[in-house]
Amino acid sequence: MTFKDYLKHYLEIPDFVIFMLLTALLLVGVYCIFYLYAKTQKKEPALVKDEFFSLSERFYELIFSGGSIIGFMAVYYLINRFVTEGAFYSFWSKYKDYLLLVLMIISISFNTFLDHVLIKLKKLDREGMAPIRLVGMLYMIIIFGYIKFIYEDDNYDMFIAYFLTLMVGRFVYFDASFKDFVKCMKAAAANIPIMLLGLTYLGIMCAYGYFTGYLLKHNGVITNIFLVHVYLVVVIFILHFAVEALFSNKNKNHKTKSKND
Repeated sequence: MTFKDYLKHYLEIPDFVIFMLLTALLLVGVYCIFYLYAKTQKKEPALVKDEFFSLSERFYELIFSGGSIIGFMAVYYLINRFVTEGAFYSFWSKYKDYLLLVLMIISISFNTFLDHVLIKLKKLDREGMAPIRLVGMLYMIIIFGYIKFIYEDDNYDMFIAYFLTLMVGRFVYFDASFKDFVKCMKAAAANIPIMLLGLTYLGIMCAYGYFTGYLLKHNGVITNIFLVHVYLVVVIFILHFAVEALFSNKNKNHKTKSKND
């Protein structure tokens, strides 16, 4: 299969549309869970809104951080698979271990682009972002555990080693202040339910994709998981602003009703 055929498969109608709609439907389900939880925690509409978007943005960051890490691995896999000759192939064969590090740095920058430019996270400051990114690392460890021990694929051992190095570096950073480290770990533990929700979402999407044949089993599991994250990012970008508009209209109606009363 050439890369052109490979790309054509994922853009075929109606499979492409159905997969996108399923992604959107599941995200709406996530929003409903967050809204119902926010309603049980807060009474004032403004506070419910703040709690809802706080939960939503933590979910976004989990997907952004996980997708960015998986992304550089997927790019590495695709280059190895489809670039088999030519000048770039010679360059890649000679320097691919170093280029993997470059891809890792790009993935970190891409994560920043997603949460600072594509969707500017307003409720999640630097202090709140560190714990969810730690949870994002646990999210990735679980995915790698699935690949290694359940899917039984040893082709990604090098990726796992690079990722664990990145994770250790993050822990060393927090170790500069043990008190801050403990505080961050406690905050990270509070985000475990969001991680479980993210893994459930991912599991449903992958199960549907493999059942229907839309996700090609010979494609490489990392590439399939990355593809699901791409769909998620696109749908998040669309629905996030729709939900913001919905809350704005709801708040305006509430204020108008209060004035009339």
